[in-house]
Formats: sequence, structure tokens, C-alpha cells
Amino acid sequence: YGDDGGFEFGDLGGLGDIFSSIFGRGRREEAAEPIETLVEIPFRVAALGGKVPVSLAVNEQCGTCHGSGGAPGAKLTTCPECSGRGTVTFGQGGFAVSRPCPRCRGRGKLASEPCPTCHGQGEVRTERRLTLVVPAGTESGAKVRLKGQGQQAPEGGPTGDLIVTFQVQPDRFFTRDGVDLRCEVPINLAQAVFGTQLRVRTLDGKKVLLKVPAGTQPGRTFRVKGLGLEKGGRRGDQLITVNVSLPSELTPEASALLQQLAEKTGMKY
Repeated sequence: YGDDGGFEFGDLGGLGDIFSSIFGRGRREEAAEPIETLVEIPFRVAALGGKVPVSLAVNEQCGTCHGSGGAPGAKLTTCPECSGRGTVTFGQGGFAVSRPCPRCRGRGKLASEPCPTCHGQGEVRTERRLTLVVPAGTESGAKVRLKGQGQQAPEGGPTGDLIVTFQVQPDRFFTRDGVDLRCEVPINLAQAVFGTQLRVRTLDGKKVLLKVPAGTQPGRTFRVKGLGLEKGGRRGDQLITVNVSLPSELTPEASALLQQLAEKTGMKY
């Protein structure tokens, strides 16, 4: 109890802070709730890192009425619902709980004429453009929190945060396997039998020379060191799988030659 016999919230320490927040004494301006959004990023940007532009729809303070909700020159009167406090209190389980006044939207004032821009809401829906930095090796589901880039808080509180979840778009040529990159290239029957050299695209847009030895079996995978992703101080490899494509139709002459080859090598058909 205080000197005047009244009960003081400060005597309860942390519990007093809880009661103060419930009853409105010593109430701090709270930041807006964070906004969560999903952003798709190209496979190459996710793998190598880079920047992506993002457009975000948010509510911001109306520039015409500056949040008052009233038209220019309109008369502001005390809200009769909350008596100008901006909050209304109701009982719940023996406790008094406060919440923003629904009539004046927590402003404590009502305008004689609503703002023509925001229609009395005090805020407008706008599009905010941001540039996100994507770390190298980003995977789908990775999140980043941007402080103060979200929704404006009512009553002048701190702006909320923006939580971005990345969704990596698939690539037509590459797939990820940890820090390794996988890809597939076709070769024909002659190349598989006699061997060949292929120039295979790498993630950075260049090409690497791959030597395919004679007698290569379909589905064989070759590993090229150091051409994968770099993450956590580790550098992955590029794994190249060769698929042997067979002719779907043969001329009579080609069919006869292949039949002779099969008979001489003991291949059953």
C-alpha cells in the first residue's frame, strides 16, 4: 500500500507490470503485428545469392488527415464511447481488460466529417517496394525477418516487422542435392559405345568439358569437383548423369547392320 493507503502496482514487481498493462497504467506503445509473406525466387539466385524486388501491400497513415480520420477543417470531438481515452474496458473473469475503442479506432476523437481519402479510417492501403538480399544456398522454406518493414502500428507505435519465407522456383536443368548440383545430358548409342566429349552447362552460365569414355552405360553419373554450391565454407560438386537415347525408327539398311552387330557380339534380341 502507498502512503495514502491506496494499492500500488509497483509493489508487485513483475506482476504489477501485468496489472498495469491490463488497466492501462504505464501502457507502452506496442509495435504492429508482423506481416508474413511468401516470395518466389529463381533457382539461380537462390543458389548463388543475389537480390530480388518485392511488392508488399500494407496499411499506412493517410497523408490527407494524418491519421485523424477527419476531412481537412473538420471539427474533432471527444469520442462518447471511450470518453477520449481511446480504449474501452470490459470485465472478464473478475479482471478488467482494455482494448482499442471500436468507434474511434483508438484515437479518442471523432471527426464531424470523414476524410475523403481514407473514408475516416485514418489509414490507406498502399504498395511498398522492397529489395531483398538472398543469401547463397537459400532453400525453400528459409525465412528472413526484416525489422520495421511491416505494418504501421496504430497510435504512433513502432512499425512491425516483415517475415519473408522463400520459395525456390524449379530449374529446367539443375536440381539440388545438398550443396551438390545434379543435371542430366543425353547421348546417342554411338557416343555411348565409342566415347565422346560433351560441353555441359554450369550454374554460372559457363560450360565444362566432360569426357565420356567408351562403353558408358546408361544412367552413369560423373562428378565434376567444385562446381556445386558454396555454403558454410563447403563447396559442392556438379553431378552429371548421361542418358543414352536410342533411335525409335531404323531404315532397313541400318536395321540390317545392327542385326549383324548383335549376332557378332552375341547380343540377344
